[in-house]
Amino acid sequence: MELTELTEGNVSTYVMDEVGLPKPDKKVQISRVSITKAKVKSMRNLTHDTYELILKGDTTLLGAKAGQFGTIKVGDVKKPRSYSFARDPRNEKPNEHTFFIRLVSDGEMSQWLSGDDRVGTEVTLSGPLGEFSLDSSEDAMICIAGGSGMSAVYALLECAALNKVKRDCYFFYGARTQEDLYLDKEIAAIKKQWDKDHTFEFVQVLSEEPEGSDWKGGRGFVTDYFKAEYLDKGTVDINKCKAFFCGPPPMIDAGAKVLAAAGMNESSIHYDKFEDASSPAPVIDNEKCVLCDECLLVKPVENCIVEIAGLNGKDFVPLDPANTSGLYYNTLYIDEDACIRCYACVYACPHDAISPENNRTPSTLRKMTS
Repeated sequence: MELTELTEGNVSTYVMDEVGLPKPDKKVQISRVSITKAKVKSMRNLTHDTYELILKGDTTLLGAKAGQFGTIKVGDVKKPRSYSFARDPRNEKPNEHTFFIRLVSDGEMSQWLSGDDRVGTEVTLSGPLGEFSLDSSEDAMICIAGGSGMSAVYALLECAALNKVKRDCYFFYGARTQEDLYLDKEIAAIKKQWDKDHTFEFVQVLSEEPEGSDWKGGRGFVTDYFKAEYLDKGTVDINKCKAFFCGPPPMIDAGAKVLAAAGMNESSIHYDKFEDASSPAPVIDNEKCVLCDECLLVKPVENCIVEIAGLNGKDFVPLDPANTSGLYYNTLYIDEDACIRCYACVYACPHDAISPENNRTPSTLRKMTS
């Protein structure tokens, strides 16, 4: 017996279990993440160590919003890498997606990107992922970005300009030196589109610029500069602001701490913080998990979250309907080897059951049957 349920635009087919209760058929439930083949349409240097990469996919990444991110799998690189979309989808050509990628010393993706002209090369693109997006309030926007974190914030600003928002915006961008700065003209163009009755400021802050240079702008760490020059001096009202971060995790942590100490509510601080392979993989707490499948609907890698029947130490026993007890008595499990640390599942879980801080050795909900 089979029935179909339609909820919030997501169609799921259910089958009846042995006691006549409906359970989702995972084979036909619709994922919110598309995985498609794409080709490198163009690549160019934005700075000495940052590339603009434009991919043209075979299909559209449905539902993508400014601020979200995708994953790119290339060549012989074992795992996909996560990168924020750098444009509002409305400003992209059909099936195209722009990314700003900063080279990382000894990074596999960096070596691939800088090793040759990759135009025409086929890659695998997954997305959209993440919850970072423009809110609907009229509060002032405090945008803080560092490095290639410029991408998500720039996309957010494009979105705000297209939506003709009527709100102040203060965009602080942190870099090391002047040679690391980019997109000045593009952001100046957004400023011209901004509502004339509201403020738009773009503030660049350099942390390693030589003292004797001709730089007249801000110096130091971008979050410290924002606090000293804008927050402490009362230029912005913490009670009438929303914060948007994108960049290195330590920068996000520092900025969120500054705002929280000033009294900003956690719900007013927006960011997606995806990590690299050196970071811990999230772990599912099966005491909190209600098997809502939200994590399964956002996974960008086929086997990063798996349905298992049991655990033998760190090894898991895959679910085999013919020989093992079923998922609904056991657990979902994040395979550390397959996990790419995008943390999409962490943000998608409505019950706070997934976190890198959970017990590293999870257990199933019941023992395996022999």
